[in-house]
Amino acid sequence: MMVFENKSLKALNTFGMDIRARYFAEVGSDQDVKELKDKGYLNADNVLILGGGSNILFLGDYDGMVVRVINKGIQKIREDEQHVWLACAAGEIWDEVVEYAVNHGWGGLENLSLIPGTVGASPIQNIGAYGSELQDVFEHLEAISLETGEIKVFRRHECRFGYRDSIFKQEAKGQYLIMQLVFRLKKHPVPNLSYKALQDEVGRSAPEP
Repeated sequence: MMVFENKSLKALNTFGMDIRARYFAEVGSDQDVKELKDKGYLNADNVLILGGGSNILFLGDYDGMVVRVINKGIQKIREDEQHVWLACAAGEIWDEVVEYAVNHGWGGLENLSLIPGTVGASPIQNIGAYGSELQDVFEHLEAISLETGEIKVFRRHECRFGYRDSIFKQEAKGQYLIMQLVFRLKKHPVPNLSYKALQDEVGRSAPEP
């Protein structure tokens, strides 16, 4: 792992703002995070965790440490007759995880297709679309405390999910680096058509009797 100084973030934010970070590092493992902490880069208040760069607008250079999580991995870790539990690394692209689940016939994520960003950013604002939200399939996540370096598991009730809200936007803002999420998905899914636009589209697509 390398720490870069005066790093351009133009290619890492969707607005393409040509700004620079005083320090920048990409982390792919818990050990990378520990190394950054041991070297003193995570002790300051001005640490920014950057996901897909689609929900941020830089107005100027960032005088601090920008950390981008790039770990990868999607793995089925458990199953029963009705559900599968899917562990996903925070650095995975969100829509690619949705596609992976759909291709395997597992339900719960399909209404959240095409939302930009990474898996690790998804619980921060409890992403949602078309009558579904992340909290509907969320089991738990693993995060690293930037203060202590310890790994903490957050269950659903501990995340305090609300409408586009969570503990990570409130009292825990900037305190944790999310590294992995676990979802509980349905083996025999029933489409969620609670959103009227989806009902209308399905109605238009249905064959004539």
